[in-house]
Amino acid sequence: MEPFSKERYSEKVAQLIRQRIRNRKLKPGDPIGEAQLAEECGISRAPVREALHQLETEGLLMSHPKRGKCVTVLTPESIRNNYELSALLEGEVAVRGARALSQEVRDRLSAVMDEMQEAIRAKGAFEEHAQLGTKFHETILSLSENALLRSLASRFSRVISKFLLYQEWRTIYTPEELFDRHNRLYMAILSGNEEGIRKAFREHYAESAERLAQFCQPVTLGKAGKKKAHFPTE
Repeated sequence: MEPFSKERYSEKVAQLIRQRIRNRKLKPGDPIGEAQLAEECGISRAPVREALHQLETEGLLMSHPKRGKCVTVLTPESIRNNYELSALLEGEVAVRGARALSQEVRDRLSAVMDEMQEAIRAKGAFEEHAQLGTKFHETILSLSENALLRSLASRFSRVISKFLLYQEWRTIYTPEELFDRHNRLYMAILSGNEEGIRKAFREHYAESAERLAQFCQPVTLGKAGKKKAHFPTE
């Protein structure tokens, strides 16, 4: 690849790694070499180190003091835990928003649902359906003025569904199923029933967690000479 020639090198390195994780050029457990990346990008190791630290903070990478960094290794339990947190946080945002749901927000959610149906009729690409699902959730999260809450609610599941297991996530629902799942959330919010809203979000995220958990593969320590990272749980 061509060496980076503009400023903000660390952001470019982070974007490069995110894309490689998303398209499966980098898979869970694959080691990330600081020196190799710096050489490939034609930059010093400092911005690479900064990028790797940022990605670890985001949850895309994990590290071990003796073995360096690798793409985060997922387990069924870690997927369930992450999705449970998203369900609790986003569900609470939805409950609070439903208490005083403005017509403007109703219209925005309704418009997204209409776009989903139109994408189904037009046989749109999966990416279009995925983007509309993200738009739906972002509309809900926008009901909260707490920026940290919005960030955390989307982060826990997004790292998995949009990056670590994106290729797998693309296969677990049909467009019709995606519409139905979000329509259930939409109807729950319109109902104003707080327990019903919380339950709808719990079920929404729990179902995805279980479907994604089946794709977790055990990662073992590679044989001598093979570049494969393994990180103990302790």
